[in-house]
Amino acid sequence: MNGSPVKLWRAPFLLLIFVSACVTVDFERSYPDKHYFALDVGWDEKNAAPDRTVNGVLEVSELRISPRYQGQSFVYRISEAGYESDFYNQFLIAPAALITEELRKGLAQSRIFAYVTNSASQLRATHRLEGTVNALYGDFRGGGGGRAVVELEVFLTKQSPTGTEVVMDKRYSRSVPIARRSPEALVKGWDESLRAIFTSLVGDLKTANLQQASTSPTP
Repeated sequence: MNGSPVKLWRAPFLLLIFVSACVTVDFERSYPDKHYFALDVGWDEKNAAPDRTVNGVLEVSELRISPRYQGQSFVYRISEAGYESDFYNQFLIAPAALITEELRKGLAQSRIFAYVTNSASQLRATHRLEGTVNALYGDFRGGGGGRAVVELEVFLTKQSPTGTEVVMDKRYSRSVPIARRSPEALVKGWDESLRAIFTSLVGDLKTANLQQASTSPTP
């Protein structure tokens, strides 16, 4: 008889633990998983120069990006003045770093310059490419799948006997339709937009005045 009060308290206590566990599990499952994406522009080898040309060393500086798009969350345009960010679909790392990496890779494969480096390289740069990502968003203002929008502005400079000379100042913008409203389709659209921008940039570099007074760069 002395043990019965303990048994009576034990059942409600165990029931409370069971109910709490169920509530916790349901609460956790109410939130969707976050997904992370990286850009993979790819490169069309037909755009490469036939032979590596000796135009010196190109330093591709880290791209800047508009404060609107510098976070890792995807940004969607939903009206003329309305934007929203997607907490559950994000870039793997900062988007400016992803685009910079793809840009360096593409310019190296274009074989326009003898070397393509970053600012940490020990090679002395003869040319420097700087840029700003002015737009990077999914445009879902109308019906259909939407559009993947990218805008990139670049400045190419070279070293001359009188100092730094601006060789090129160009702005590139692409808006690619996507098949459906999904993060995967949007990332593919951004890849396509960047591929078109990089192709145009390489074409402009091929016709730019890249000759510089300095001879072979020294480490």
